[in-house]
Amino acid sequence: MEAHSLAGQWSLPNDRGDHTNSEAYDVNSVAIIGGGTMGKAMAICFGLAGIETFLVVRNEQRCKQELEVMYAREKSFKRLNDKRIEKINANLKITSDFHKLSNCDLIVESVIEDMKLKKELFANLENICKSTCIFGTNTSSLDLNEISSVLRDPSNLVGIHFFNPANVIRLVEIIYGSHTSSQAIATAFQACESIKKLPVLVGNCKSFVFNRLLHVYFDQSQKLMYEYGYLPHQIDKIITNFGFLMGPMTVADMNGFDVMEKLKKENGLEPNPIEKEMWRLKRYGRKTNKGFYKYDDKTQRKENDTEMEQIIRRVSQNAKSNIQIINDQDVINFMLYPTVNEGYRCIEEGVISNESLIDIMFILGFGWPIHSGGPMRFGKTEGLDKIANMLVHWSSLEPKESAYIVADALKTANNKLMSSKL
Repeated sequence: MEAHSLAGQWSLPNDRGDHTNSEAYDVNSVAIIGGGTMGKAMAICFGLAGIETFLVVRNEQRCKQELEVMYAREKSFKRLNDKRIEKINANLKITSDFHKLSNCDLIVESVIEDMKLKKELFANLENICKSTCIFGTNTSSLDLNEISSVLRDPSNLVGIHFFNPANVIRLVEIIYGSHTSSQAIATAFQACESIKKLPVLVGNCKSFVFNRLLHVYFDQSQKLMYEYGYLPHQIDKIITNFGFLMGPMTVADMNGFDVMEKLKKENGLEPNPIEKEMWRLKRYGRKTNKGFYKYDDKTQRKENDTEMEQIIRRVSQNAKSNIQIINDQDVINFMLYPTVNEGYRCIEEGVISNESLIDIMFILGFGWPIHSGGPMRFGKTEGLDKIANMLVHWSSLEPKESAYIVADALKTANNKLMSSKL
């Protein structure tokens, strides 16, 4: 309840505006650029809300066929019925003509994570669209300031980061850049609320807030494989037993590894031993029917993969692990303590205003077990002093691992908690 209330009380830094003094533009017409899984799901959301929605794609006929497949799947899950599909189709216009977007109030791009492509796209759109059109980027990691640098009016660009599957997950991460106007933020919030999403404002930084914590969580889960020899199904079982809807390896397969490969290579980041093997073998997850698991080509049924398990055994057999992991609880701590720490880093840097906002993001956006209240609430329940001391110990064993360096905000929060107890 607190987090829901706080999410709506957003404020930009340096007195640039907030929820009390910023008026949103009316959003009567929306365009989604990109007909991938995410783009189609976003278009479904707006169409279902009764908003005129353009879905811009390369191949209109193929997109229509793919939408029918999506509708059938959503009907099987009881999330759509014929009446709702009829409403979507009544509001949805599939096109390859950008000039039809000239009167749109909001445009959200959902093309691949490529900075050059996104910049070219927005430079082109600014020449077509009306001056009051708000431009949203669905990027999950790229710098908003660089994307907006091609615009004559960079104040119109805002990050509107949906999560997969976009028509199901209620969370949307709204990102402000150095030039983003409060009116653009207000419009993004209003648009999200009109499609029954919960928008949460975060600052512009590498991978933003949600994915920053997620990267730490996934990095730790992969380290369990290449340093300790844990198999994907073993890690997933431990995490789902704790209460998560899905284990990290299942989630990673669903999201795909090709984007992470591209981002790491572009940023000169060294892949871990597991990533090197998976990239070499093109094991990109469900999209290639092979990732941490293998998937039936027709049914997409998930199965343990002996080839993947052999890779893990080969990579881990000579690994030297420094941190002792004996039981399931050690595995959970190994994955979640650094994730909590990264949350406090985000608080420390001012890219998100409140711990409970991080919690609601992970409950709504990742299936974090509600009983533990989200990563930050989990940290307090565990004991911030316990987490801080454990990270200090791990850091002494692995001084080059940045995830184990205790955030100052975690130390501060721990001190406040101890003072209140006294």
